Amino acid sequence: MLEDFPRDQELAAFYDEEYRRSFSARPGQSSDPERLFADYKDYQAGRIARLTPYLKPDARLLEIGCSAGMFLHHAAPLVKEAFGIDFDSAGAAHAARVSGAKTFSSPLPKTGLPKRSFDVICLFQTLEHIPRPAESLREVARWLRPGGTVCVEVPNLNDPLLTLYDVPAYRNFYYHSAHLWYFSPKSLRAVLESAGFKGEVQFVQDYNFLNHLHWHHRNAPQPSNRDGMGPARLPLSDSAPAEAREALSRWAAEADAAYKAVLAAHRQTENIAFIGNSGANP
Repeated sequence: MLEDFPRDQELAAFYDEEYRRSFSARPGQSSDPERLFADYKDYQAGRIARLTPYLKPDARLLEIGCSAGMFLHHAAPLVKEAFGIDFDSAGAAHAARVSGAKTFSSPLPKTGLPKRSFDVICLFQTLEHIPRPAESLREVARWLRPGGTVCVEVPNLNDPLLTLYDVPAYRNFYYHSAHLWYFSPKSLRAVLESAGFKGEVQFVQDYNFLNHLHWHHRNAPQPSNRDGMGPARLPLSDSAPAEAREALSRWAAEADAAYKAVLAAHRQTENIAFIGNSGANP
């Protein structure tokens, strides 16, 4: 964990006013909700796939930390009702516009949403920002229906760029003031089990192998998340023979899939996700 936790009111103001000016998908640039949505909306397929068994036509879904609505945009049409919470009021308003979900910029207990009313609650890249994660997860459990599903995704303490490549500049990129906690698979499971959840940790690698090579060789991030989260594309010349281009593109896609599978098998992915059941709510 990081020292000097901010107070709750400071945290709310930080995410409403400052966070997107300091942290962005484009290094060195601020990010408004429209740009944030455009940068990340095309890269939600993995999350949707993991939650497909639970996103049912009669389900009620809540995303805590919904940002500009990238996930809700895809998930809301799959469920009966969708809701979102984000302290970034502009982001929450944008999420409502692009998804049709009802959104809030206040803590869960102050939204007026009834307890035990959700079938699925998601926190993507959010728990690491919360000062009291175990307490917050126990609170989340009170808003789930008995047997409801929680999905929590956080950065993995065993990120491959730290544990396998040891890229110096990546340490400054990974450890920053907005992340108050860092979770290993063991600690993520422990904090969720302390809140009454039972489930499994999954290993999630979104960025492709070319992103890791870029970090290794350049000691710096790519210009945009799109370069690393999209298909692994080799820098082939436009004048290269078409058949060779097609063959190399297929190879890159296959190599990327195999690379991500190896990272997951060895628990060295950039993110970890817990999907679990609430059992008997407290």
